[in-house]
Amino acid sequence: MTFIGIAKVFDLTDEQQYETIGQFWDEMAALYGLENLRGLGYAWRGNTISYAIGLKDGDIKDHNVCIPLPDDGWLTAKGQTDCLKTIYDEIYQSGRLQYEIETFYENGTCEIRYYRTK
Repeated sequence: MTFIGIAKVFDLTDEQQYETIGQFWDEMAALYGLENLRGLGYAWRGNTISYAIGLKDGDIKDHNVCIPLPDDGWLTAKGQTDCLKTIYDEIYQSGRLQYEIETFYENGTCEIRYYRTK
């Protein structure tokens, strides 16, 4: 599987990524519609994360990343978007991730697929 999208780097200090990545989602959802998008967190370095947003189907216009991803070995967590931090706290109890793919829905739910290096 290949993730094609628009990527930016976000600061993780004081968990500000929840707000700044949320703003990135708002910008992209205004252009493409929330439920047409998926987000990929990858390349954690120090206090930053690289994060890309792409279309669930098709290629996003003016994309700046094409990231090859594993086809198998993903786990899934589902919940309410307003509980995102709690969902991630539970996911990270078992260790760091290599990738996370987020999808959000208008009804306030979300799904997180995540992958750890074996």
